[in-house]
Amino acid sequence: MFRCKTAWFSSSVPQDHRHFWILEGGAITGWRSADYLFSAEATSPDTLKVFDSRDYILNKVTVFHCLFLSACEKRQSVKSVSIGHYVLPPASVQDEVRRVVGRFIWEHEDEQEAAQVKKTEKM
Repeated sequence: MFRCKTAWFSSSVPQDHRHFWILEGGAITGWRSADYLFSAEATSPDTLKVFDSRDYILNKVTVFHCLFLSACEKRQSVKSVSIGHYVLPPASVQDEVRRVVGRFIWEHEDEQEAAQVKKTEKM
């Protein structure tokens, strides 16, 4: 699925997302040379460094929420998941975006995953 692609993972990203990336043929590298940058938290110190970088300010890099990888795994496809829905903006921008578009797709997915965990625990 991610063959010949590289990614950088923030320290905020759960290990299972990195493992899935590698299992699907992806490689891990530094953020300046990666094809994709993933974070679970806009306020993570390493993600903040990306947001403060010249490359980010000049729109040369984009940070994506790591739940994009969960969506790809569920669908067993990259092509059927719109990565644009998973753009992770800086925390200072998120409230403004919410006022315009509502909640982010990953916030909805976080709720679904939490509900699934509760359902599994009851069994």
